[in-house]
Amino acid sequence: MKNNGKRLLLAIDVGNSTLAYGVYSGISLKSSGYIPSNDIPKIDLIFNKSGALKHIKSVIISSVVPIFTQKLLKLMHRQLPKASVYVVGQNVRPDVPMRYKRRMLGADRLVNVYGALRFYDPPILVIDYGTAITFDYVSKSGIFEGGLIVPGVETSAKALQYRAVLLPKFGKLKSVPSLIGKDTKSAMHSGLLNGFGALSDGLIERFKKRYESKLKVLATGGFASKIAPYVRSFDHVDPFHTLRSLALIYQ
Repeated sequence: MKNNGKRLLLAIDVGNSTLAYGVYSGISLKSSGYIPSNDIPKIDLIFNKSGALKHIKSVIISSVVPIFTQKLLKLMHRQLPKASVYVVGQNVRPDVPMRYKRRMLGADRLVNVYGALRFYDPPILVIDYGTAITFDYVSKSGIFEGGLIVPGVETSAKALQYRAVLLPKFGKLKSVPSLIGKDTKSAMHSGLLNGFGALSDGLIERFKKRYESKLKVLATGGFASKIAPYVRSFDHVDPFHTLRSLALIYQ
């Protein structure tokens, strides 16, 4: 990865299942990737191999798992002792006007709303597809009004596998060409993808009817691109919105 002598920023979003990272020069994304959140030491190998580690001068982190945050900070302080490290909710607090109980709002949701207010014109609904799916509504006046949370697609898939003993283990969810499956595995894949697609469209419709008919919808998170073909109501799909928002907060 070429850095052309510029100081690089490492943005990290730690979820319950997945850690997303992006290396930025200014607000330009140079490289990115995902690893399991419980495998944090892999970051060390990734950046040592790419040669980017010596060019990273700052790190900004959002995390919803305190124990992973501590492991990550130890790794950053060991590998990047001279870098400035910022953690959302600790030594950096983005300012977002809201009617939500601020102390109960996860760092990822705060970052998402902050970025949505600056990258898009409200009203906007930010849907983050992760371990849980969060729907966060920002009104026309630019105020975060609140949202709702449902189990994530892969979380539901795991629950289905563990609780229904006769259903087969089918690994990662695969795209399906048809609504109906011709065997149990394809029926499960279709049910989860089409089911959560319908759930998304249904909730989006309810938000529009109750709050704002011209509501724009942003889908983000690691599963956003995979669910997008099954949802009719998305205006924007940006799997890296949280990382882009972190880079913006740093800037």
